[in-house]
Amino acid sequence: MEPRFNPTPDQTFELEGSGKYNFVERTAAVERLVKAGRYVEACEARYDAFVDLAALLPDEEALPLRWEHPNSRAALSIIYGSAVDHFRIGDLEMSMAQLELLLECDNEDHFESVNLLAMCYVACDEWDAYDDLTLDLSDKSGDAVVTRLWAAFRRSGSVDEQLLALLRSRHRVYYDEFRAEEHPDDDAFRRDISSDRPSPRAEAREWWLMTEPLWAEFADFVDAVRGK
Repeated sequence: MEPRFNPTPDQTFELEGSGKYNFVERTAAVERLVKAGRYVEACEARYDAFVDLAALLPDEEALPLRWEHPNSRAALSIIYGSAVDHFRIGDLEMSMAQLELLLECDNEDHFESVNLLAMCYVACDEWDAYDDLTLDLSDKSGDAVVTRLWAAFRRSGSVDEQLLALLRSRHRVYYDEFRAEEHPDDDAFRRDISSDRPSPRAEAREWWLMTEPLWAEFADFVDAVRGK
């Protein structure tokens, strides 16, 4: 089946396709590689799927995909997953481009990808782009509060005490990850994060492990949060 975008009454599109355009199957193949511990191959397979998807999307206009449609949702997960892969290896330019595309295709931002995109903007000194996103960085999200705290630190060279207090009081598990000397990616954590209802602590640990390469580069911020 040739790929096609079927319009829906809610002004989104359902991506239909077979073979390399069956993103449900391609997502499942990536997950099998991850479960087998073949992480490099999984990242490569996910990026290959992203390239095929990006080639389908129009260059000049946003094409929002319908989240409730399985193949469309799998396509969105491919974009987000590949953006995270590139973020983890420090390719922030690629991650930014993918996250910007994702937000065009997922108006409701089901992955809360705006938080990761904001981190990329701060790391790359894209301050105008970051400022455009600040209204979307909610106090209800621990990683959004960290990003705002980090942005303020990079701009002023000092810790914003109000934001630090907010992180410490409302998102203690994120604050604790910054304070911890070790962040074990052990069996207990894996069982927790893969459960139907992961604990807030496991979610904060997962976020730390994803962003840890960034904090290795910007260790002065970690030291500041720790009060060193």
